[in-house]
Amino acid sequence: MKQGAVYPCSYQALRYLAPNLVTLASLLFGILSLGASLQGRFIDAGWFTVFAVLTDKLDGWVARLVRGESALGVQLDSFADFLNFGIAPATLWYAFFAHWDAGPFAAGIGRDVLIGACVVWVLAVTFRLARYNIVGNDPSCDRIFFGVPTTLQGGMSIALFLACLKYSNPAIAAGAGHFEDVTLFGDVSLEPVLRVWPYFMLGGALLMASAVRIPKLKRSRSRALTIFIFMNVIAGYAFGFARVLPEYLAIVSALWIVSSLVWGQVSPHARALRPPRIFPSVAPEPAYRPEDDLETERDLDAA
Repeated sequence: MKQGAVYPCSYQALRYLAPNLVTLASLLFGILSLGASLQGRFIDAGWFTVFAVLTDKLDGWVARLVRGESALGVQLDSFADFLNFGIAPATLWYAFFAHWDAGPFAAGIGRDVLIGACVVWVLAVTFRLARYNIVGNDPSCDRIFFGVPTTLQGGMSIALFLACLKYSNPAIAAGAGHFEDVTLFGDVSLEPVLRVWPYFMLGGALLMASAVRIPKLKRSRSRALTIFIFMNVIAGYAFGFARVLPEYLAIVSALWIVSSLVWGQVSPHARALRPPRIFPSVAPEPAYRPEDDLETERDLDAA
C-alpha cells in the first residue's frame, strides 16, 4: 500500500491491537505471578515474571513490525511494567523471605528492613518508568538508557532468585523447609547471601533510579559483537520459555549491567552524555480552569 494511503478500518484496528494484545499477555503473567506468590508457589511466581520480561520485549518488536505504535500502547506498557517488575517481584520476595517464623525477616528490625526494601524497589520502578515516558524520545536517548531498565534489573534479580531455588532443598519451592536449606549446587549454603537480599534490592533500586548509561540492544559497528549479543538474546528466549537454566539468564543479564557500568565510566563519549531534564527549566503558564470564568463574573458583579 502506498505511503499516505488510507487503511481500511479493520486493518488499522488490527495494526494497533496486535502489540497491545502482547502487552496485555505480559500483564497477565504479572497477575499470575502475584497469585503464585500469595499461594507460596515461589518458583512459578518467578518464572511468570520471566515470561513477562520476554513478552515485554515482544510488544515493541510487533509494534514496529506492523507500524502499530500508539499512545495507548505506551501507557499500557508502563502500567504492565509497573506491575510486572515493581509489584510482582516485591510481592514474591516479601512472601518468600517473611515465610519462615525463625528466619531473619520474620519479625523485628529484619521485617522492617524487608518491608522498606520492597517499598523502595516499587518507588524506584515507578520513578524509572515515569522518567522514561518523559525523556524516552529525546535524541540523547536514541542508543542508550539513563538508569538500568526495569525489565533488565527485574529480570536479572528474578533469574538469580530462581537459580538459588533451583539448587536448594526441593521443599523450599513448596514454601516449606528451613531458611538454612537454601543452597547453591546442593552443598554451599546461601543463608549469608539471603540475609543481605534486601540490600541487594536497594542496590537494584538505586541503579534503576540513577542516571547510569546502559546501551540499548541495537546493531553494533562490530558484526561479530552484534551476532554474539543477538544469539544470547535468542538463547534467553529459548531457555526462559522452557523454564530452564535460570543461572544462564542471571549471568548474561548481570554481565550486561556490569559491562555497561564500566563502559559508562571509561568511554569519553558515554561520560559526555547528560540525561535530559525531567523538570521544565521555566515555570509553565498556569493551566486554564473553567471555574476561573465564574470568579471573573463574580468580580464584575461586585464592581
